[in-house]
This record gives sequence, structure tokens and C-alpha cells, in this order.
Amino acid sequence: MLAHIPALLTTPADAWTNIRKDADQQPWGFLPLMLLGPLIPAVACYIGAAHTGWSFYGGEETQYLTPGSAAMLGLMCYLGFLVGLLVMSFMTRWVLFRVPQRPSLPISLTFMTVTSIPMMLAALAAMLPYRPVLLIVGALGAALSCILLFFGLPSYMKMPRNDHTRFFAACIIGVGLLTLVTIGFVFMEMWWQPLEGGSYENVADPGE
Repeated sequence: MLAHIPALLTTPADAWTNIRKDADQQPWGFLPLMLLGPLIPAVACYIGAAHTGWSFYGGEETQYLTPGSAAMLGLMCYLGFLVGLLVMSFMTRWVLFRVPQRPSLPISLTFMTVTSIPMMLAALAAMLPYRPVLLIVGALGAALSCILLFFGLPSYMKMPRNDHTRFFAACIIGVGLLTLVTIGFVFMEMWWQPLEGGSYENVADPGE
């Protein structure tokens, strides 16, 4: 499946068609990408929070999270990404529940995993937690994911490219934005008030 990813930037329609063929032949072939891809934002968050550090507006001192707290943040980021993919896969099936081409769960998961690749890669910016960079790169990653979804839905789901398909794509994007905000809030709260076995630690210098 990874072999088709570069083609998404040059011939997206053909790439989506080939990805769908692979998904039909190997419905769970996306699992390595789904399980390993979210490690990119998780590791980037850990490095940025525990080793690179950040500074507050108006202050010059660099702040860090202790390694334990940064590791918990990375774990919450990883789990949040996986949950987001699952939720969006179910929501895609729900949006398309009346069309003959309604995808199975593995087919839907493959679609969501591929469309999320730009956001996975954009998360590399978390290694340098500078707010303007995070905002710009994050917005670009989200926009590219939306473009992949909007133009890939007809080809991948074997649907005609018409107003109905564009409406379905817009619905999925809208649900995706709501899912992103909700899951981000929930998992940040879980990091702030963690589950048993984790502990939140205030910002501190790593040398302490």
C-alpha cells in the first residue's frame, strides 16, 4: 500500500483506484500503516516536550515537561490518533449508509488511514514546539488531508463524481473536524488527570 502513497500527489485518481484494489484483495493490509503511522506524532510530541522545550510569550526561559509527563503526552497522542481513525471510519460508513457502495469497516479504515497521512507527517513540527510553526504546518496538513478525502472519495468508493458525492465528502470533513476537537479535548483531559498508572508532572527543567 505504501507504494501508492507518492502517486497520490501526482495522479490521485489512479492512486486511489489502486489502493482500493489492494484493499479489496487484502482488507487488513493497512494495519501496519495504521499502527505505526501514529507513532510519528507521538514521538514528535515527546521530543518536543521533553527535550526541545518551549517558551511562553513574554518569557525567555525555556520550559520542559519531565520525561514521565512527556511520555504520557505521547501515549495519549498515539491513542487519540487511533481512536480518531476508528471513529471516522464508523462515521464514514454511517454517512454512506444509503448508497450501494457503502464500504465495509476494513475498507473504510483503509481510506481514513491514507487520508490521515498528511496529518501524521505534519506532526513532525511538534519536535519544534514554536506556535506559529505548529499552526501553519498543522493547517497545511489538515488541508491536504481534506483535499485527499474530497477528491479521493469517488475514486476509492467507486461512486460517480457528482454533487451527491461532494455532499458526502463535505459531511465527512465536517464530522472529522468535530471528531478532532472532541478527541483532542478528551485525551488532553486524560493526560491532565491521567488513568491509573500514569502521573502528570508540572513543567520542569530536565536537569532537576
